[in-house]
Amino acid sequence: MSFPSDEIEELKSCFAGLSTASEGGTAFILIPEMGLPAGCEPKVVDALLCPTPRDGYASRLFVSAKITHQGKGQNWNAAGVVILGRQWWAVSWKAQDSNKRLSAMLASHLEAFR
Repeated sequence: MSFPSDEIEELKSCFAGLSTASEGGTAFILIPEMGLPAGCEPKVVDALLCPTPRDGYASRLFVSAKITHQGKGQNWNAAGVVILGRQWWAVSWKAQDSNKRLSAMLASHLEAFR
């Protein structure tokens, strides 16, 4: 799957080093050193956005470390999942992302940590 180039460029303008990758027929967007909302610890993680259906979700946001935060996304239902040769964590969060741009989809996932 290829992503719309204007949407990837939009994300690249916000996140240096952003890249795309695929594994097992699933496409991902890798966001290195993504800053998290205020109150999160750690404050910066690598993130892996899966903008297509996976694990019963319309999309998923995986992070490189389990985040301590006060947001509504407290149910960590993916722990140490290996994707692209790395371990990732994800909260159970149904982002409101139907037909959204990739940047809006990412923002919707980050609401879990606010």
